[in-house]
Amino acid sequence: MQFMKTIETVDSHTEGNPTRVIVGGVDIPPGKTLWEIKSHLQSENDGLRRLLNFEPRGGGLMCSVLLMPPLRADADFSIIIMEQEGYVPMCGHCAIGTATTVVAQGMVEVVEPFTEVVFDTLAGLVRTKVQVVNGEPVSVTLTNVESFIHLENQTLDVEGLGQVTLDVGYGGDFYPIVDADAIGLPLSASHEPEIVAIAQKIRAAVQRDLEIEHPENPQINECYQVQFISSITENGGHIRNTVVAPPGAMDRSPCGTGTSLLTARAVSKNLISPGEEYIVEGPLGTFFKGRIVYSETRGGVTYYRPEVTGRAFITGYNRLVLSDRDPFPEGFQVGVK
Repeated sequence: MQFMKTIETVDSHTEGNPTRVIVGGVDIPPGKTLWEIKSHLQSENDGLRRLLNFEPRGGGLMCSVLLMPPLRADADFSIIIMEQEGYVPMCGHCAIGTATTVVAQGMVEVVEPFTEVVFDTLAGLVRTKVQVVNGEPVSVTLTNVESFIHLENQTLDVEGLGQVTLDVGYGGDFYPIVDADAIGLPLSASHEPEIVAIAQKIRAAVQRDLEIEHPENPQINECYQVQFISSITENGGHIRNTVVAPPGAMDRSPCGTGTSLLTARAVSKNLISPGEEYIVEGPLGTFFKGRIVYSETRGGVTYYRPEVTGRAFITGYNRLVLSDRDPFPEGFQVGVK
């Protein structure tokens, strides 16, 4: 049988959230920088993201990673991370899943007990250290881009909730940090519809009232996700974290960039000391372990370098195909306006 397109992927989940790494069938887009490559994909080949992530081949949480040769000498790979709504600067669970994939597939020289893999991302250089036991990757420690608190104690008028006070910070992506306990919102998987509905209202208020821009990288200027936190934990975590990604799905993992931000926040508020482990639970009870390895103040902003440790598991080796008779060549989404 003939197909107009065949794409090879390795799929995994990181503490419950999926990652799909493209390993064949896609040409490297033109561009001298990752931002140029991202712009080309966005304007000329966004159908690739839709085909991989949307139904019927993907679903509401599928994230795909375009794995490419490095554009800089100090990286092993360049990656473009494609999510449901677009292209994101960084994604922690995707980076952990991709590091696991390249080690499991022997795409780098595998060294025990740790194999280092460095990714160039839109957010900057991200280093991973993959723990390997008997040739198998068992966990990944991610040294992320710098995290920081952007805005504190912002009070916004949110539809249906009234006045909500929140912080906004950056951990590779921007997030409003909302205290779920204060608004009576349980952060369990069974409450996903309610969590998503409230997140969409908060996101609208943030986009309406707050100016968001990375102080050192003005190309990063969107706050597209919402992060809820709770002191009510189940598995011994310091904090419970639930992130809602657009257009409207609850991250099943504890969120790697979200954990980066929460660990930086914990140090900034003297809840933990630099270097101390901070356990962040997700809605399924799985967790990431964060710690801050150093901090530096520049231009009045204190930047924290986080490490996040988590696990990813290979779930499938896929050959995704597209027939020229398929009525949905770019997939589809249901329930999205």
